[in-house]
Amino acid sequence: MKSLFIGLVALGSAAIAWSGQPAALRSVDPLLTSPPSVEIRWSPDTRDPAEKMTPLLHRRLAQVDESGELKVLVTLVTPADATAMRGGTGRNDEAEAARMSVLEHQFVDAAVPLGFRAIHGLRHIPVVVGRIPAGAVRELAALPIVRAVEPDFKLRAMRTEGAALMHSDTLLAQGGDGNGIGVAILDSGIDWTHPELPAGTKVVVHADYTGTQTGDTTGFDDQGHGTAVAGIIGGLQGGMAPKATLWALKVLDSKGSGDFSNSVRALDDVYANRDQFGGVRVVNMSLGGGGPFNNQCDGQMPAMDAALAKVVNAGIAVFISSGNEGCTNGISFPACISDAIAVGAVYDAAMGSAAFGEGGCTPGGCTDQSTAADMITCYSSSGAPLDILAPSHCATTTKLGGGYESCFGGTSAASPYAAGVAAQLLSLRPQTTVAQLKTALTSTGRPITDTRNGITRPRIDAVQASQYLAGGGGGGGGTTTLWIPVIAHATGTNGTNWASDVAVLNGGASSTPVRFALYIGGQKLTGASQSPLAPGQMAVFYDLVGQFGVSGGGALEIGADQPIVVTSRTYNTVGGKTYGQFLDAYSAADGLSTGQLAVLNQLQESTAFRTNIGVVNLGTAPATVTITLYDASGSSVGAFNVSLSPGQWKQDQQPFLKRFGRTSTTGYATVSVTSGSGIVAYASVIDNGSGDPTTIPMKR
Repeated sequence: MKSLFIGLVALGSAAIAWSGQPAALRSVDPLLTSPPSVEIRWSPDTRDPAEKMTPLLHRRLAQVDESGELKVLVTLVTPADATAMRGGTGRNDEAEAARMSVLEHQFVDAAVPLGFRAIHGLRHIPVVVGRIPAGAVRELAALPIVRAVEPDFKLRAMRTEGAALMHSDTLLAQGGDGNGIGVAILDSGIDWTHPELPAGTKVVVHADYTGTQTGDTTGFDDQGHGTAVAGIIGGLQGGMAPKATLWALKVLDSKGSGDFSNSVRALDDVYANRDQFGGVRVVNMSLGGGGPFNNQCDGQMPAMDAALAKVVNAGIAVFISSGNEGCTNGISFPACISDAIAVGAVYDAAMGSAAFGEGGCTPGGCTDQSTAADMITCYSSSGAPLDILAPSHCATTTKLGGGYESCFGGTSAASPYAAGVAAQLLSLRPQTTVAQLKTALTSTGRPITDTRNGITRPRIDAVQASQYLAGGGGGGGGTTTLWIPVIAHATGTNGTNWASDVAVLNGGASSTPVRFALYIGGQKLTGASQSPLAPGQMAVFYDLVGQFGVSGGGALEIGADQPIVVTSRTYNTVGGKTYGQFLDAYSAADGLSTGQLAVLNQLQESTAFRTNIGVVNLGTAPATVTITLYDASGSSVGAFNVSLSPGQWKQDQQPFLKRFGRTSTTGYATVSVTSGSGIVAYASVIDNGSGDPTTIPMKR
């Protein structure tokens, strides 16, 4: 690892009180009102209709008569609104909701002649739920406003001993009690008459997506599963995070099943209300279906992809049970989606022999002849997308109607154990990002190997994860990972030279080394500071690419064991003078995910100025991005696609001129993600006379 030189400069939550009944969650269906007078633009999806229909939909169509009717989720193209986005803020929920409303009304107007009957529209996710004759599905998919069509289907429930195994009781004694953290529980509801789950102070909000309840009872548990989950996460006496507040979002009915679309709608409402009712930082979904999926299943169910990406990018961690099917070649949906944290199950202690009923991969049931702490249960589905393990079998927890369940189990119990630890960690360190939280949980804990398939995953250790986030070890690695989209050491036009300086400030309480990974020209080059940064110290790494002994431009990953602040200056040297631009640092969670869009405003191409557009993939999977250029009137100039490997940076030089022949244009660009996550885009507008660059950051 290369040792890098630096210059050092020394630099010198309150709980929400609630009372009374849970509040009704604010849920707005844009299709129930007239669309606002907002102009939107969107790039048509002209792919073959068969490409837009998911594999599950193709299978379903082969099983039904053309005259039969299907309930479907239709994911739409992402809208861009020039008027709202010019000069707008990075977060404008009302403007986004207005665009979605217009988009969804436009879709319904186009789909009704095909026999489509809308049921629900979503406020912040471009998805409409409805019914369509099977014979008209292909025509529906052919509409240019449609990105994907998939069938609705049923998800089902995956049915303070574990606290000691995970050392979360120790973390609770150290103050990790969930104070100030809201947890949304997408399940069968919550019994808020239970003494450990009182309405108003514990269960602060409720909603029903099953259509089975009315009035003040919506979100009340009529099955028992959700109440048991809620007790593990936040019960006043025995919960993992007893001071966390809970959201009772009923997506499963009295039989423990519910439409897939219920959960998508609930996640849309979680996002829309994320700052209300004390806020929400964690979602638990002890439910699932389908599979097994032995790879991340992004793209299989586009509506859920978009919903999870929306809430995770808003700083909300989502924990989902891996499934009770006993599969060793994959896990259930939606735990298999990359934005989820998939949780499998282990025993918390020796319990003798244990037998379980049939599962999707164990039609005759399964039996563990002997059991022990940290032994993976035979019913726990396992595969490549699995992230972590948590205790499960025979948890004592709250029971519908009062009293306690004596043996609540399944991965349904493992997921809330993990979600409860997350609430503990976030209450101690509220600034922790979802990416940092996931890294802490997956980089610490006890490694457990599943003897059925050889896969090793960590069983959560709450204290180790907390130490990791505090920079105190417990698994090594780096608790903070940030990215600079591009830094350079290169020769420019007209005899100029580009270089980049990177500054890192240690904002933590302990010393930390600083680690770099430079992705340039298909290579990954690593380096580190010569000495650790003390608390309050700032290091400037001058001409960092040059210090690696290479030329060119690329993306920079920065890691540390403490919270850090990272900035950079990329500058052009002309005649001994420098003309610089500021490029900020991002976490992967700051980037765009599938279905999301951002705008680059105030771009110019002329004899006086030129514009370059750069994109970088901060995610862990390949990504595809569409960049669409517009002139100042909002007319489309053209569009092009960019494919990116993980860590890859690409810059398109003067696309207005070189791609579309525009010699004099003032306009803007939209950047939409077709696949992948962690996408950051920017533009550089450069004065052709002086070489002075101006950074244009992306705006959502």
